[in-house]
Amino acid sequence: MMKAIIQLLQVFSPKLVAKMAHNFMSNPRKRKLRDAEEAVLDRATLSNVKFKDFDVRKYEWGDQNSKTALLVHGWEGQAGNFAALVDPLLEKDHHVVAFDAPSHGKSSEGKTSMFEFGEFIAAHFAEVNPQLVISHSFGSVNTASVLRNNSEFELDNWIMVTTPHDFLTRVNGVSEHFGVNEKVKAELIKLIQNDTNENISQLNMATYCGELSNVRKATIVHSKTDRILPIEGARTINNAFKQSSLIELDNLGHYSILWSEELKSIVTDIH
Repeated sequence: MMKAIIQLLQVFSPKLVAKMAHNFMSNPRKRKLRDAEEAVLDRATLSNVKFKDFDVRKYEWGDQNSKTALLVHGWEGQAGNFAALVDPLLEKDHHVVAFDAPSHGKSSEGKTSMFEFGEFIAAHFAEVNPQLVISHSFGSVNTASVLRNNSEFELDNWIMVTTPHDFLTRVNGVSEHFGVNEKVKAELIKLIQNDTNENISQLNMATYCGELSNVRKATIVHSKTDRILPIEGARTINNAFKQSSLIELDNLGHYSILWSEELKSIVTDIH
Protein backbone atom coordinates (compact mmCIF):
# COMPACT_ATOMS: atom_id res chain seq x y z
CA MET A 1 0.00 0.00 0.00
CA MET A 2 2.74 2.48 0.97
CA LYS A 3 4.68 1.82 -2.24
CA ALA A 4 1.53 2.35 -4.29
CA ILE A 5 0.90 5.70 -2.59
CA ILE A 6 4.50 6.77 -3.11
CA GLN A 7 4.47 5.81 -6.77
CA LEU A 8 1.37 7.93 -7.25
CA LEU A 9 2.73 10.88 -5.28
CA GLN A 10 6.06 10.94 -7.08
CA VAL A 11 4.31 11.69 -10.39
CA PHE A 12 2.95 14.95 -8.97
CA SER A 13 5.60 15.91 -6.39
CA PRO A 14 9.06 14.32 -6.61
CA LYS A 15 10.32 16.77 -3.96
CA LEU A 16 7.71 15.63 -1.45
CA VAL A 17 8.57 11.97 -1.93
CA ALA A 18 12.29 12.80 -1.69
CA LYS A 19 11.60 14.50 1.67
CA MET A 20 9.76 11.38 2.82
CA ALA A 21 12.74 9.21 1.88
CA HIS A 22 15.14 11.66 3.51
CA ASN A 23 13.02 11.59 6.68
CA PHE A 24 13.22 7.78 6.63
CA MET A 25 17.01 8.07 6.45
CA SER A 26 17.00 10.56 9.35
CA ASN A 27 15.13 8.43 11.89
CA PRO A 28 17.16 5.39 12.93
CA ARG A 29 15.43 2.31 14.23
CA LYS A 30 16.53 1.16 17.69
CA ARG A 31 17.58 -2.44 18.00
CA LYS A 32 17.29 -4.32 21.30
CA LEU A 33 20.59 -5.33 22.89
CA ARG A 34 21.35 -8.81 24.13
CA ASP A 35 21.45 -9.38 27.90
CA ALA A 36 25.22 -9.92 27.67
CA GLU A 37 25.64 -6.55 25.94
CA GLU A 38 23.52 -4.79 28.56
CA ALA A 39 25.61 -6.43 31.30
CA VAL A 40 28.82 -4.91 29.90
CA LEU A 41 27.18 -1.47 29.67
CA ASP A 42 26.10 -1.84 33.31
CA ARG A 43 29.78 -2.04 34.28
CA ALA A 44 30.62 1.28 32.60
CA THR A 45 30.93 4.70 34.15
CA LEU A 46 28.01 6.60 32.62
CA SER A 47 27.55 10.25 31.76
CA ASN A 48 25.57 12.40 29.32
CA VAL A 49 27.14 14.90 26.93
CA LYS A 50 25.17 17.78 25.42
CA PHE A 51 25.28 18.04 21.62
CA LYS A 52 22.86 20.33 19.82
CA ASP A 53 19.42 19.25 21.11
CA PHE A 54 20.62 15.80 22.16
CA ASP A 55 21.81 14.22 25.39
CA VAL A 56 24.44 11.79 24.15
CA ARG A 57 25.18 8.81 26.41
CA LYS A 58 28.86 8.23 27.15
CA TYR A 59 30.36 4.98 28.50
CA GLU A 60 33.82 4.53 30.01
CA TRP A 61 35.66 1.49 31.29
CA GLY A 62 39.14 1.21 32.82
CA ASP A 63 41.80 3.61 34.05
CA GLN A 64 41.49 7.08 32.54
CA ASN A 65 45.28 7.44 32.71
CA SER A 66 45.78 4.52 30.31
CA LYS A 67 45.89 4.79 26.53
CA THR A 68 42.41 5.27 25.13
CA ALA A 69 40.40 3.15 22.72
CA LEU A 70 37.36 4.86 21.16
CA LEU A 71 34.52 2.66 19.87
CA VAL A 72 32.39 4.14 17.07
CA HIS A 73 29.23 2.23 16.16
CA GLY A 74 27.30 2.35 12.90
CA TRP A 75 23.89 3.59 11.77
CA GLU A 76 21.14 2.02 13.90
CA GLY A 77 23.85 0.56 16.13
CA GLN A 78 24.90 1.49 19.66
CA ALA A 79 27.83 1.23 22.03
CA GLY A 80 26.63 -2.11 23.37
CA ASN A 81 27.39 -3.71 19.99
CA PHE A 82 31.07 -3.67 21.04
CA ALA A 83 30.46 -5.45 24.36
CA ALA A 84 32.58 -8.49 23.42
CA LEU A 85 35.63 -6.26 22.82
CA VAL A 86 35.62 -4.33 26.08
CA ASP A 87 37.36 -6.96 28.23
CA PRO A 88 40.05 -7.76 25.61
CA LEU A 89 40.81 -4.02 25.47
CA LEU A 90 40.90 -3.73 29.26
CA GLU A 91 43.31 -6.67 29.37
CA LYS A 92 45.55 -4.65 27.04
CA ASP A 93 45.45 -1.76 29.56
CA HIS A 94 43.18 0.50 27.55
CA HIS A 95 40.79 3.11 28.82
CA VAL A 96 37.71 2.32 26.71
CA VAL A 97 35.29 5.07 25.63
CA ALA A 98 32.08 4.70 23.64
CA PHE A 99 29.05 6.83 22.83
CA ASP A 100 25.52 6.17 21.66
CA ALA A 101 25.07 8.45 18.64
CA PRO A 102 22.30 11.08 18.64
CA SER A 103 18.92 9.29 18.55
CA HIS A 104 20.66 5.92 19.01
CA GLY A 105 20.83 3.56 21.97
CA LYS A 106 20.24 5.37 25.26
CA SER A 107 20.85 8.86 23.86
CA SER A 108 17.85 11.17 23.52
CA GLU A 109 15.74 10.90 20.39
CA GLY A 110 15.25 13.33 17.52
CA LYS A 111 15.77 13.75 13.80
CA THR A 112 19.39 13.12 12.87
CA SER A 113 21.51 12.08 9.89
CA MET A 114 24.06 9.39 9.19
CA PHE A 115 26.78 12.05 9.34
CA GLU A 116 25.72 13.88 12.53
CA PHE A 117 27.54 11.36 14.73
CA GLY A 118 30.69 12.37 12.86
CA GLU A 119 30.09 16.00 13.86
CA PHE A 120 29.81 14.89 17.47
CA ILE A 121 32.98 12.77 17.32
CA ALA A 122 34.88 15.67 15.73
CA ALA A 123 33.78 17.98 18.54
CA HIS A 124 35.05 15.55 21.20
CA PHE A 125 37.99 13.81 19.50
CA ALA A 126 40.68 15.98 21.06
CA GLU A 127 39.13 15.56 24.51
CA VAL A 128 38.96 11.77 24.21
CA ASN A 129 42.41 11.70 22.52
CA PRO A 130 42.28 8.05 21.40
CA GLN A 131 45.34 6.10 20.35
CA LEU A 132 43.06 3.40 18.93
CA VAL A 133 39.69 3.67 17.19
CA ILE A 134 37.53 0.62 16.48
CA SER A 135 34.64 1.44 14.17
CA HIS A 136 31.82 -0.67 12.81
CA SER A 137 29.95 -0.24 9.53
CA PHE A 138 28.95 3.41 8.93
CA GLY A 139 30.96 4.33 12.02
CA SER A 140 34.00 3.85 9.79
CA VAL A 141 32.68 6.51 7.39
CA ASN A 142 32.19 8.97 10.24
CA THR A 143 35.65 8.22 11.60
CA ALA A 144 37.22 8.76 8.16
CA SER A 145 35.34 12.03 7.76
CA VAL A 146 36.57 13.28 11.14
CA LEU A 147 40.20 12.42 10.36
CA ARG A 148 40.00 13.81 6.83
CA ASN A 149 38.55 17.15 7.96
CA ASN A 150 40.82 17.51 10.99
CA SER A 151 44.40 16.87 9.93
CA GLU A 152 45.63 17.90 13.40
CA PHE A 153 44.07 14.72 14.84
CA GLU A 154 46.62 11.91 14.80
CA LEU A 155 45.74 8.27 15.30
CA ASP A 156 48.08 5.35 15.98
CA ASN A 157 45.73 2.47 15.16
CA TRP A 158 42.36 2.16 13.49
CA ILE A 159 40.41 -1.08 13.15
CA MET A 160 37.51 -0.88 10.70
CA VAL A 161 35.10 -3.75 11.30
CA THR A 162 33.11 -3.97 8.06
CA THR A 163 32.95 -0.78 6.07
CA PRO A 164 30.66 0.70 3.42
CA HIS A 165 32.27 1.82 0.18
CA ASP A 166 30.16 4.67 -1.19
CA PHE A 167 27.07 6.54 -0.03
CA LEU A 168 25.39 6.29 -3.40
CA THR A 169 24.86 2.60 -2.65
CA ARG A 170 22.82 3.63 0.41
CA VAL A 171 20.79 6.06 -1.71
CA ASN A 172 20.11 3.33 -4.26
CA GLY A 173 18.99 0.99 -1.49
CA VAL A 174 16.56 3.54 -0.03
CA SER A 175 15.27 4.38 -3.52
CA GLU A 176 14.65 0.71 -4.19
CA HIS A 177 12.95 0.33 -0.80
CA PHE A 178 10.47 3.09 -1.67
CA GLY A 179 10.23 2.19 -5.37
CA VAL A 180 10.98 5.75 -6.49
CA ASN A 181 11.90 7.09 -9.92
CA GLU A 182 15.04 8.92 -11.05
CA LYS A 183 13.52 12.39 -10.44
CA VAL A 184 12.91 11.55 -6.79
CA LYS A 185 16.38 10.05 -6.46
CA ALA A 186 17.91 13.24 -7.86
CA GLU A 187 15.97 15.33 -5.31
CA LEU A 188 17.04 12.99 -2.51
CA ILE A 189 20.67 13.35 -3.56
CA LYS A 190 20.30 17.15 -3.38
CA LEU A 191 19.03 16.90 0.19
CA ILE A 192 21.96 14.66 1.17
CA GLN A 193 24.47 16.99 -0.49
CA ASN A 194 22.95 19.88 1.49
CA ASP A 195 23.47 17.84 4.68
CA THR A 196 27.11 17.12 3.94
CA ASN A 197 28.22 20.05 1.76
CA GLU A 198 29.83 17.51 -0.57
CA ASN A 199 29.07 16.09 -3.99
CA ILE A 200 27.71 12.58 -3.53
CA SER A 201 30.35 11.23 -5.91
CA GLN A 202 32.95 12.20 -3.30
CA LEU A 203 31.08 10.51 -0.45
CA ASN A 204 33.03 7.29 -0.61
CA MET A 205 35.61 5.68 1.63
CA ALA A 206 38.24 5.19 -1.06
CA THR A 207 38.33 8.98 -1.53
CA TYR A 208 38.26 9.69 2.20
CA CYS A 209 40.93 7.19 3.22
CA GLY A 210 43.15 7.88 0.22
CA GLU A 211 43.60 11.42 1.56
CA LEU A 212 44.54 10.44 5.13
CA SER A 213 48.08 11.04 6.30
CA ASN A 214 47.29 11.27 10.03
CA VAL A 215 46.70 7.54 10.59
CA ARG A 216 49.78 5.45 11.34
CA LYS A 217 48.21 2.03 10.86
CA ALA A 218 44.77 0.78 9.80
CA THR A 219 43.31 -2.71 9.69
CA ILE A 220 40.12 -3.48 7.77
CA VAL A 221 38.31 -6.57 9.03
CA HIS A 222 35.48 -7.82 6.82
CA SER A 223 33.67 -11.10 6.33
CA LYS A 224 33.38 -12.55 2.85
CA THR A 225 29.83 -13.60 3.80
CA ASP A 226 28.62 -10.17 4.98
CA ARG A 227 25.25 -9.80 3.26
CA ILE A 228 24.73 -6.15 4.19
CA LEU A 229 28.06 -4.78 2.98
CA PRO A 230 29.77 -6.89 0.30
CA ILE A 231 33.48 -7.40 0.83
CA GLU A 232 34.35 -5.95 -2.60
CA GLY A 233 33.94 -2.46 -1.12
CA ALA A 234 36.46 -3.23 1.63
CA ARG A 235 38.93 -4.47 -1.00
CA THR A 236 38.55 -1.22 -2.97
CA ILE A 237 39.16 0.87 0.14
CA ASN A 238 42.19 -1.19 1.12
CA ASN A 239 43.72 -0.58 -2.31
CA ALA A 240 43.27 3.17 -1.91
CA PHE A 241 44.44 3.41 1.72
CA LYS A 242 48.20 2.98 1.81
CA GLN A 243 48.40 2.54 5.61
CA SER A 244 45.83 -0.25 5.67
CA SER A 245 45.82 -4.01 5.55
CA LEU A 246 42.76 -6.19 4.96
CA ILE A 247 41.85 -9.26 6.97
CA GLU A 248 39.17 -11.33 5.24
CA LEU A 249 37.13 -13.57 7.51
CA ASP A 250 34.48 -16.09 6.54
CA ASN A 251 31.11 -17.39 7.75
CA LEU A 252 30.37 -14.27 9.81
CA GLY A 253 27.50 -11.83 9.49
CA HIS A 254 27.50 -8.03 9.61
CA TYR A 255 26.79 -7.98 13.36
CA SER A 256 27.95 -11.42 14.47
CA ILE A 257 31.50 -10.48 13.45
CA LEU A 258 31.59 -8.21 16.50
CA TRP A 259 31.28 -11.27 18.76
CA SER A 260 33.69 -13.48 16.84
CA GLU A 261 36.79 -15.02 18.38
CA GLU A 262 38.69 -13.93 15.27
CA LEU A 263 37.98 -10.25 15.95
CA LYS A 264 38.83 -10.59 19.64
CA SER A 265 42.17 -12.10 18.60
CA ILE A 266 42.85 -9.21 16.19
CA VAL A 267 42.12 -6.69 18.95
CA THR A 268 44.30 -8.58 21.42
CA ASP A 269 47.21 -8.58 18.97
CA ILE A 270 47.27 -4.75 18.71
CA HIS A 271 50.74 -3.33 19.24
